[in-house]
Amino acid sequence: MLEEYNPVEEIAPAREAQYANYFLSPIIKNVFSGRGITHLYRHQADGIEYVKQGKNVVVVAPTAGGKSEVFLVPAVESAINGDNTLLLYPTKALARDQQLRFSEFALYGVRTENYDGDTPQGRREKIRARPPQILVSNMDMLHFVLLNNRLFTKFFENLKYVVLDEVHIYSGIFGAHASNVLWRLKRLMKKKFKRDIQFIATSATVGNAKEFSEGLCGEDFVLVEGNSSPRSEFHHLLISPPESYSVAALRIADEIGRKALIFGNSHSLVERMGLMASRMNIPLGVYRAGLRQDERRRIESDFKEGRIKYLATTSALELGIDVGNTDVVVLAGFPGTITRVRQRIGRCGRKGQTGYGVFVAKESPLDQYYFENPGEYLHGEPENCYINPKNENVRRLHILSAAKDLMFSPEELDNKTLEIIDSLEEEELVKKWGNFYSITREGSKRARSINLRSAGTSVKIYNSETGRHLGERGIGMAIKELFEGAIYLHGGHPYLSQKLDLDKMEAWVEQMHGQVEEYTSALSNKSAEVVQELASRECLGHTLSFGKVHITEEVYGFIVKDMFGSTKIAEHTFETPYIYEYDTYALWLDLEDFVYDVPEFGDGLHAFEHVSISMMPAITGADPKELGGISYPSGRMYVYDSVEDGNGVTQVVFGKFEKIVKMSRNRLEKCPCEKGCPRCILDPMCGNDNRFLNKESGRLIAEKLLGN
Repeated sequence: MLEEYNPVEEIAPAREAQYANYFLSPIIKNVFSGRGITHLYRHQADGIEYVKQGKNVVVVAPTAGGKSEVFLVPAVESAINGDNTLLLYPTKALARDQQLRFSEFALYGVRTENYDGDTPQGRREKIRARPPQILVSNMDMLHFVLLNNRLFTKFFENLKYVVLDEVHIYSGIFGAHASNVLWRLKRLMKKKFKRDIQFIATSATVGNAKEFSEGLCGEDFVLVEGNSSPRSEFHHLLISPPESYSVAALRIADEIGRKALIFGNSHSLVERMGLMASRMNIPLGVYRAGLRQDERRRIESDFKEGRIKYLATTSALELGIDVGNTDVVVLAGFPGTITRVRQRIGRCGRKGQTGYGVFVAKESPLDQYYFENPGEYLHGEPENCYINPKNENVRRLHILSAAKDLMFSPEELDNKTLEIIDSLEEEELVKKWGNFYSITREGSKRARSINLRSAGTSVKIYNSETGRHLGERGIGMAIKELFEGAIYLHGGHPYLSQKLDLDKMEAWVEQMHGQVEEYTSALSNKSAEVVQELASRECLGHTLSFGKVHITEEVYGFIVKDMFGSTKIAEHTFETPYIYEYDTYALWLDLEDFVYDVPEFGDGLHAFEHVSISMMPAITGADPKELGGISYPSGRMYVYDSVEDGNGVTQVVFGKFEKIVKMSRNRLEKCPCEKGCPRCILDPMCGNDNRFLNKESGRLIAEKLLGN
């Protein structure tokens, strides 16, 4: 199969299930038998038993590994006994899909309702007046529920379990917000309702699920590993095509000829694949976030029922949404982490049939690293999740919100909290009443406007022709994507940015009509200044430091390039640059002793910075956009969290930098190019448009470090 691509192939044998002899109540046993479940897997029985012992549990298992039953059984049993469960899913689509798992229990008096942004107002009022025993929602809606908790008193009075499905999704800034929302929930339950809550979490296979869950929830957890479910025979194929990886992914799916999901790593990629497929006469559907709810459901149904044979999708279908029987998963590019690889390829071969997972490597350092090291791709250790719940900006927003949830009393105010409360009082966002603090009207407006997916301020995007609000972008990305003259993709349509006003935090864009065959790329300069060193250690004969830094980013112009060949068409310079400054966390390494030993050291350090950052998702699970880098010809290299007040990524890298250096040297040595290419040192996000790079000097730096 696929001989023209000369694939690397490995066949994973089938695995039989390991069952437990576990007693289920007659109600649950009856419903399960209707689903073909006659026995629980061993890990399901272990997890349920730990929950019944009152412990917080995190279940780690692959896709279709039987995680849901560990919270479904306790939730239903507690509902029958009069206690409530709050189920939190990372996406609305997954929540609606998973709600169906509980619908059959309605015959036995167990009511389940979905409460999210798509729930009609009239339905919301009925749910609040007569709450169900099981409420299905998401972290974003929980934030608003807490702000208006008096409307949910009947539900909170009997709340026992909080379920966090796909808990590994709460990495980074979203995780920092989620941790603070859960802190607010525990505070409310303890102070107002005199109840402790118990957490049940499920996770994909990550390296630190127990520690991560404990950091997220602020509670001790028991880890249950879900390795007792069955697995069908599975064929892994790794391909590095001579042509465009997106074109190859489409051709490979069509050649295999079976029902297939094709995962792309961005909205724009799957949209482009849709256009390519139509030109190649390949019947392809496109699925991504941002589509209307009715359109998403139609596509899900068409794929599930076989009316769509091939479906290109973003991570929107990575999680547990039921799309039926799938034979093949094609990864158009490495998705950033081994965990996501396993999540995605786990979407096929779930009904006992042979599964096929095809990794099509693009020309990027990490993709090529895993193609040339298939053992690490197939059997490597999963990445760690990361979180920084103490992000000062995030913490401040949720202390403000907590004052709306429930007034702060004197015994809650430690020095740090009091410092934040005092600053909020100065801004007239909270007000002191005797010894208590409550939120003001202006503070309530601010709390309602919090975006849990962002750490700092956001730029609002408007259609200049209609005045319609299109969405928002964090300021750090806005100056690189929405500068005047930028081509900005939104909802599958190209827009031309007419104005970016950082004083008003607004961008105005106009839709472009006709076929657009160019894209724009920002030109920028960056600088870093150490604010405070928090830790240091010996690393490969040098001092590696970690701490707080001040970053200044300046976008001074942009380049217009051809969409298909990335050929430079034009370059523009702004009269007044766009500037963004912020404090964050970083690691830095000083290599002054290499300056005179390595030819063209500055260009080499720039190259080493590029390739090392491209490898960091392999140990952190972070998106490359969550990191930034700066290197100076004098010998210092910074790698920093690219959000205000940090997201926790560089703290993970600080402890594992030696592995990054080894991976970087491996890539630089094995890449067959002479002077550098997208497979090793060229970075599409480079603010210098990949100028001032020297591959050989970068390799020498890595070699000299490892020689130490």
